[in-house]
Amino acid sequence: MANSENKEEVMQDEPKKTEHAAAPKKKNKQLQGLKAEFHRIIWPDKDTVVKETTAVVVTTVILGVIIALLDWVIKLGLDRIFS
Repeated sequence: MANSENKEEVMQDEPKKTEHAAAPKKKNKQLQGLKAEFHRIIWPDKDTVVKETTAVVVTTVILGVIIALLDWVIKLGLDRIFS
């Protein structure tokens, strides 16, 4: 028993090995990869952004009106059924 207790004490005194030294290198590689990806991005021109934004807004308004009309029709139908 004395040997096992002695080993535990020795193991506790040894410094623990950590991988903190590799962490900055890994982060540096990740940042370099991120920077490279940003250089590959092809940003749309102003006209494309305006056209696509307009399409989204118009589509949203049309769908909103359709949903409001359906809601109104369903409400009228349910009011007539229950009254």
